[in-house]
Amino acid sequence: MDMFERQRSEQMSREAPLAARMRPDTLDAFVGQEHLVGEGHVIRQAIETGQIPSIILWGPPGSGKTTLASVIANTTESHFSSVSAVSAGVADLRRIIQEARERRRLHQQKTILFIDEIHRFNKAQQDAVLPYVEDGTVTLIGATTENPSFEVNAPLLSRCRVLMLNPLTDDEIRTIIHRALEDGDSGLGQLNAELDDDAMAHLIVMSSHDARIALNTLELAVLTTPPDHAGKRHVTLPTVEDAAQKRMLRYDKAGEEHFDLISALHKSMRGSDPDAALYWLGRMLEAGEDPLYVARRLVRFASEDVGMADPQALVVAMAAQQAVHFIGLPEGNLALAEAAVYLATAPKSNSLYKAYSDVQTEIKEGSNDPVPLHLRNPVTPLMRQVGYGKGYKYAHDYEGHFVEQRNLPDSLQGKKFYQPGDQGYEKEVTARLKTWRPEKKQRIRKASKKMSNGMVRFPCGDMTLEGMWHLPQGDGPFPVVVVCHPHSLYGGNMFNNVVAAICGAVSQQGIAAFRFNFRGVDESEGQFGGGIAERDDVKAALEFVTAAEKIDTEKVGLVGYSFGGSVVLPVALEEERVHQLALISPALTESGWQQLENYPRPKLVIVGGNDSVIRLEQFQKLAGVARNPAEYQIIAGADHFWGGHEVEISRKVVDFFAGGFGSSDS
Repeated sequence: MDMFERQRSEQMSREAPLAARMRPDTLDAFVGQEHLVGEGHVIRQAIETGQIPSIILWGPPGSGKTTLASVIANTTESHFSSVSAVSAGVADLRRIIQEARERRRLHQQKTILFIDEIHRFNKAQQDAVLPYVEDGTVTLIGATTENPSFEVNAPLLSRCRVLMLNPLTDDEIRTIIHRALEDGDSGLGQLNAELDDDAMAHLIVMSSHDARIALNTLELAVLTTPPDHAGKRHVTLPTVEDAAQKRMLRYDKAGEEHFDLISALHKSMRGSDPDAALYWLGRMLEAGEDPLYVARRLVRFASEDVGMADPQALVVAMAAQQAVHFIGLPEGNLALAEAAVYLATAPKSNSLYKAYSDVQTEIKEGSNDPVPLHLRNPVTPLMRQVGYGKGYKYAHDYEGHFVEQRNLPDSLQGKKFYQPGDQGYEKEVTARLKTWRPEKKQRIRKASKKMSNGMVRFPCGDMTLEGMWHLPQGDGPFPVVVVCHPHSLYGGNMFNNVVAAICGAVSQQGIAAFRFNFRGVDESEGQFGGGIAERDDVKAALEFVTAAEKIDTEKVGLVGYSFGGSVVLPVALEEERVHQLALISPALTESGWQQLENYPRPKLVIVGGNDSVIRLEQFQKLAGVARNPAEYQIIAGADHFWGGHEVEISRKVVDFFAGGFGSSDS
């Protein structure tokens, strides 16, 4: 006898719980889930025609998952086998599957296998069903209260359609209660009971949208209400409250509800809604959530979503955690509530979160240059002798306790990770930084023929752009290479790992290097120009570097990486002062590749073998017909972003320019 056969026998017994007795047999009697089984919907048609696909019924307790499976069992012409994952094992599944195979072979009859609480099956048990769902031996119907994405194996899930059942509405619960009170066969109709309006309202609320709770509480309330002289049972609010006792909140500290509620709390605080924050906090704590788990989330929120807008927020969150640890529950709940309200009503800023994320990206993808010598601690005489700490300026010895000093590696000079917002305390931070950062900005040299390593500003029409010199040792004159960065809308700037690596390597070989930010990037003025206006930026940079002292204007090179490559190619084609061109993973259009083929001067084009951004077929086509195949090079294993290949690509670029410039010596 399977599970539904037992249920049908229970319905015939007056000792079965009311929820079991009132389970409907037909779709017309089914209450709720109109989006699935309403007239004209696909699932209803599939049930009525017997063309039922493998499905996962996902919904909260008491929403009708088992009832819907019971309706299918009563209406289908297929054989219906059912098990509960609580008690069944692989042996039970193998027996059912073997019977299904025989049934299909001998009688051409399909088998539907219903697994209640399928999330309780482990991976091996779910895998035991998979091949037979795939070959059609059984049609699977699984029921679960947990998110199938986490609890059902991906291969099995991909072969099933997930049907999401909604919690029953108050009106649907009311309909089910009325039906139970009126049904004289399976329900309570013979007991002649009626509920007061307030009793009905309380019963609906305390059921938490669970029909099973509502019906079983109703039955206890009716049975414990004595009939009056006319034989009528008048169920009052106190009786329902007594029958219900404490409302049971639906919560699983390891399940989806756990994560849904903590997400709701976090987002409510982020949305500056103290009422919602208190509500979701209470939902978690009253359901038995570990208060220290909640406290940890509050501490995280204080740094992540309030941050420097109100540094006191972290103090409040930590104090709440300590209070809970010190006094325990239930008194500690108020400390958490105080912290939640404080955080919800605090000014918000995620600038600290974004700043540290940028730092993580830089560390992961950047060159991770050594600590500048002047910032190192000269612990031993030898360290002091080799330059550790030399030139360090002690800020407290200067007016305002501030002194301009290079605190980042050369490749990151001018980089701003932290950009304060305009909320709360960050207004004051912004004002302070304006008194410090502009001092540095004012010391950045305007366009000048005088040259020295570091940041400069140079004119581009009515705007100024920021750039950086990398100068070799010696008196010059030096060849010069201008290096252009990738797409600014995708994070590209002159501090890009490839750009910085090339500039550093070139300058060590007696060639001056100059990198700059296109318009609208960091401290460069203007707005993004779609790759067209940026050509003027390249021309302005060429004008600036060729006007500088110590530069050999007969030895000028251009380098463009990705988006930068698409910008510099048209410039190189029309600028006679550009003598050599190097393109790294150039993001060219089809016409751009054709223009590249016709470029008359020395060129070098390098791509990564795993580059999924550029058109490798165009590159290979040009390489195949090139008069000088060395102009086109593929670096195996590298992708479009060149992580881990910076040294190799820099060496190739250096060799290209050093060879070309050297051969032009008179």
